[in-house]
Amino acid sequence: MNNGKNNKADEIIDSLDGIKRAAVPDFFYTRLLARMQKKEHESSPQNWMLRPVYIIAGLILILAVNIVVFLNNSDETTLADENDTLQQSIASEYSIADNNSIYDLNQDR
Repeated sequence: MNNGKNNKADEIIDSLDGIKRAAVPDFFYTRLLARMQKKEHESSPQNWMLRPVYIIAGLILILAVNIVVFLNNSDETTLADENDTLQQSIASEYSIADNNSIYDLNQDR
C-alpha cells in the first residue's frame, strides 16, 4: 500500500522532467517597452487638454449654485419680514401679549 503511494509520487515528480522554460520571441521586451512609452506619450496631451475644461465647468457649476442659493435666500428674508409683520398685526388685533410664558420666573425677586 505504501509502495503504491510512492509510485504515484514518483510519477508526478517524473512528469515535471519534461518542462522547459517558456520561449519569448526575439526583441519582445524592446517592443513591449516601446509600446508602453508610446501610450504614455499619447495619453499625456489628452489629459492636459481636458483638465481646463473640467476646471471651468466646475467653477461655472459652483457659481450657478451660489447664485441660486443667494436668490432663494433673499426671497426668504423678504417673506420672513412679511410674516413677522403679519404676526404682529394679528397679535395687535386680538390683543395677544408678546410674552407666551405661563409663569413669570422673576416674580419672587
